[in-house]
Amino acid sequence: MDSNKRKTNWYSNNYKKRKQFSFEPGMKGFLCTCNFREKDCIRDVYKLLNEYSDKLNGIEKCQNDNETNSQEDDDISTALSKEIDELQADAKKGSKKKFQVIETGVKNVLFIQTTVSDPLTLAMSIIKDVYETKQQRSRFLLRLVPVEIVTKAFMDDLRSKADAVLEKYFSQEPKTFSIVFNRHSNSNIQRSEVIEDLAAIITKKNPGNKADLKNPEIAVIVEAIRGFCLISVAPNYMSYKKYNLLEMCNPTQQKSNEKNSENSTEAIDVKNDTAIVDIESGVDAKNDAVDLKNDSEIDSKIDDAVDEKINDTKMDDKIEAKMGDAENAKVDIIPEKMDQ
Repeated sequence: MDSNKRKTNWYSNNYKKRKQFSFEPGMKGFLCTCNFREKDCIRDVYKLLNEYSDKLNGIEKCQNDNETNSQEDDDISTALSKEIDELQADAKKGSKKKFQVIETGVKNVLFIQTTVSDPLTLAMSIIKDVYETKQQRSRFLLRLVPVEIVTKAFMDDLRSKADAVLEKYFSQEPKTFSIVFNRHSNSNIQRSEVIEDLAAIITKKNPGNKADLKNPEIAVIVEAIRGFCLISVAPNYMSYKKYNLLEMCNPTQQKSNEKNSENSTEAIDVKNDTAIVDIESGVDAKNDAVDLKNDSEIDSKIDDAVDEKINDTKMDDKIEAKMGDAENAKVDIIPEKMDQ
């Protein structure tokens, strides 16, 4: 009997804990992905979020202190009332943690609920810092996407909540956008319907908004996880490597790019050296051809001179032969005259 009671108590307590930290409509926070090391990933996320939220709170506190110091008409009573209001607000929020992991029921997909008023600002401070410094700040956390609001996985709820969220991002200046839809353990919502409805809402906010799938200014991300949809707004989503913190500071990719550039420069140098050798060999061949041409011209002139000399010798021989014939003829004529 005791063993049965223990089992029922264990299961009931465990069920209550799971029920307490599950998805609820209206939540906001951060969607995180990892590779099988969920506990370590949660540790990384808590560390990053607490560190950068403290930085942002410190900056805001300094700004508020400067503003209050500059106001001379702010008396002690108003300062005390403000402090009391802040303490009461903190007491109401005392039951909730600043960052609390929520069970999604999907492996390698985590959700961190937050009481921070603007998750996008906090997430972008982390993403920009990692992107600019190229320093790896997490070991097991892959993607960190801020979630504006959680809704139930019905198209009516999704349209109404998305209309309110997208108002402050697409109603003023024209922007380029893309819609990203991912689904986990959900078959109720169709991708085409989500994309068409959200695109219609965005173009209705401002007709100048245009779709750009390659490099949009703002990406609207919808993650369907079981019976809930998570709506996110991600500026420069493609430029920041889809908010993948490890890919932003991946040294192997940088080395491969540098190696490819070195190989290309070496290929250019080899090509230039080959061209120089070809040019030099061409010049040498041309000079050789000129020399051969000059030598042949000289040889032909020598041959012409020899031929002329031979011809002159032949002419002299002909003249001498004719002169000899003439003398013989003269000798023959003289005796004939003498006989007469």
